[in-house]
Amino acid sequence: MVVRVATFNVENLVRRIGQERDRRTGAWIPDPAVGLFDHASEAEGRLIERALQVAISDDQRQATAQAIRDCDADVVCLQEVDGLEALRWFHDRYLRRALDEPYEHFALLEGNDRRGIDVAVMSRRGLPIRVMSNAALTYRDLDLHDEDLRRWGAQPDDRIFKRDALEVEVETAAGVLTLWICHFKSMNEGRDRTMAVRRAEARAVRRLVEAKFGERTARANWAILGDFNDHRQRIRLVKAADGMLDATVERMEASALDPFHADHFAHDLVERLPPIERWTHYWAEGRELSALDHVYVSPAIARADPRAVPRVIRSGLPFRVPVERMRPRPALFERYPRIGFDRPKASDHCPVVVDITLAETAP
Repeated sequence: MVVRVATFNVENLVRRIGQERDRRTGAWIPDPAVGLFDHASEAEGRLIERALQVAISDDQRQATAQAIRDCDADVVCLQEVDGLEALRWFHDRYLRRALDEPYEHFALLEGNDRRGIDVAVMSRRGLPIRVMSNAALTYRDLDLHDEDLRRWGAQPDDRIFKRDALEVEVETAAGVLTLWICHFKSMNEGRDRTMAVRRAEARAVRRLVEAKFGERTARANWAILGDFNDHRQRIRLVKAADGMLDATVERMEASALDPFHADHFAHDLVERLPPIERWTHYWAEGRELSALDHVYVSPAIARADPRAVPRVIRSGLPFRVPVERMRPRPALFERYPRIGFDRPKASDHCPVVVDITLAETAP
C-alpha cells in the first residue's frame, strides 16, 4: 500500500495579532509598510498594523493552501501551528476550497515552544490517527545530558524537545504507519553553537523509535519527518561578474542529523534528489540554500520502493529567493499568483511530499 505523506513548516499559522519589539529596549518596531506613513501615536500605528497583518495573512494563507493542495498528500505533517482551532479554521475556510478531497482527522498537542507554535497532523478519510506527545521528556529521562549540552547551558532536567516529537500512528489498510513529527531547535543563535541541542533531539527521537520497535526497528514501517533546522549540505551563492550567482554545493563536516545516519538507522529520502534540488529554505543573509526539511524512513520502507523520490514544492516562495540567477539553476517553477518579493508567500519553507510504500512487516 502507498501512503502519500507531506511535511510543511507553514510559518506562523497563528490567530494572534503580534507586534515586533526591540529585544533590548522593548520598543515597538513598526511593520515596514506602517513605518512609511505618519501616525499620531504608537496606539494609532498599532491599530493600522493590525489591519495590515490581517490583509497580509489572507494573501499568505491562500498561498499556503495552494502549496498543500499541490502536495495532494494523504497525511500532512505541519510545523508552526498556533493551535487546533487555528488549524481547523485554516482548513475549513482556506484549504477546503482548494481541495478535491478535504481532510477529516486533525491532531495537535501543546508543546514546549515559548511562542506557542506547535507541530500538528491532518489525514484524509480512511486514515484515522492516534497521537502521543513526547514534549515532557527530559535529558535525564533518556540519559542524554552530556558535556556539549552543559556548555550550552542545558540542565539534566530540562526538556529535550524545543517543540515536540509528536508520535502519530496512522491506521492504513496494510497496517500501521508510525510517524514522528519534529521541529528542532532553530539556528538563530548560530548553527555550531546550537548544534548540541538539535543533536540531542535527534538522538532522543532515535531512542523513541528503537524503544517502540526493539529488534524489529529495521523491519517496521516508520518515518521521522519535519523541520530539523539543520542540514548535511548547503548551496553557497556567490555573485559573479556577469550578475549571475554561482552555486556551489558544500558538504558539512558535522550535522545534528548524524544520529539518524549512523549505522544506517534511517534513510533520508530527500537525499535521493540531485544535490542542486534538495534545498527547502533560503537564508538571505548568508546567500545560502539548504535542506532543513527532511523525510527519514525505516530501512524496510526504503527497500520497499527504491525509486520513491520526494517532490519539493517551491511555487509559494517569494521572489527574493534568487533561483532565476543561479548557475547551475535548479528546475524552474512558476510562482503562485500574488506572490511578492518578500511577502506575501506560502511560507519561508517548502513543503516536501513523497509516496511511502509500506513494507510487509515480519512478526
